[in-house]
Amino acid sequence: MFFDNDVAGKKAIKDAANIIGIDKVKVVSTSAKDPCELYTAAGHHGVMRVIWDAQPFSPAGIIVGHEPVWEQYLARRSTESVAYPNCLSGINDKTKGMRFGEITLFTSGTGSGKSTVIKEIVLDLLNKSDDKVGMISLEESVGDTAEKFIQMKLERNLQEYDVSLEEQEEASRAVFGSEKLVLLDHQGSVGDESLIDKIEYMALMGCKYLILDHITIAVSEGAEGYTGNEAIDKVMSDLLKLTKKHNIWLGVISHLRKVQGGGTTFEQGKLPSMDDIKGSGSIKQISFDIIGFARDMANDDDQVRNTINFIVLKSRFTGKTGPAGQARYNSDTTRLTYHNENEIDFEVLS
Repeated sequence: MFFDNDVAGKKAIKDAANIIGIDKVKVVSTSAKDPCELYTAAGHHGVMRVIWDAQPFSPAGIIVGHEPVWEQYLARRSTESVAYPNCLSGINDKTKGMRFGEITLFTSGTGSGKSTVIKEIVLDLLNKSDDKVGMISLEESVGDTAEKFIQMKLERNLQEYDVSLEEQEEASRAVFGSEKLVLLDHQGSVGDESLIDKIEYMALMGCKYLILDHITIAVSEGAEGYTGNEAIDKVMSDLLKLTKKHNIWLGVISHLRKVQGGGTTFEQGKLPSMDDIKGSGSIKQISFDIIGFARDMANDDDQVRNTINFIVLKSRFTGKTGPAGQARYNSDTTRLTYHNENEIDFEVLS
């Protein structure tokens, strides 16, 4: 078959192959836009040459032979991982970190520290990478986000310490002044444009790392015409396409189902399983890594109450799962530090 070398021509090849039979079709390959242009440039000999050189039709995505498979294997082997901050060292041990072209899901109970964990990751990326970081925080205003970053940069809780406005502005410049951190000002709604379009625009701005907090609101805003699990499937599929198309890392926050039967809740320190993730199964299927965490928010012991326990529920890259260490929250500095439960904490003993 020798159709025009354009979108319509390529579609015609597929349609014709389905009618004639894929095994009976050979397709001409040429840089010319159509047979007439090739005839003008190379004469009838040029036209006959490409016809005799025509190759058997193969649908897109079909790979056969050592060379193309080996090429993709080498690409896989050369995949670079970007480590999470030191306070999440246990997660690094299991997953090796973040990778472009992948979606990582973070899930925990309400108030378990998702916002702090994510902001630790963002601050660490701003310090060690020249790439932009985008945040879509659908439950926070830009002012709320800025306040949390400022006090984390200052390492002083602004609700507890008297910090001058000048110091706060200096911390703000340190976080936002380089313009590497891009925030979505949703003002309570993503408005008329699709949320997926806004996320893609941020990727086009150069955001190689993007955080979406959280998927439930994204589904309600970004899947017009769909409901229930269909809406979740649509948004997750669109997010995966964006991740692959722009070769970015996307961190997605997801909520958990309510614990049934009156057992220990996630807010009491129960670590989640994949079955606890709220929404369609596509959330856990499409995600490359799934990281769960919990803390016992009402425990009488201050150290226990401020300790976050992590678990890796899925890691497509390493295949490793299971407990992934702890991080301890300091309410004075509003920062997390890595905590090894096997090490003796002399401050607690003294």
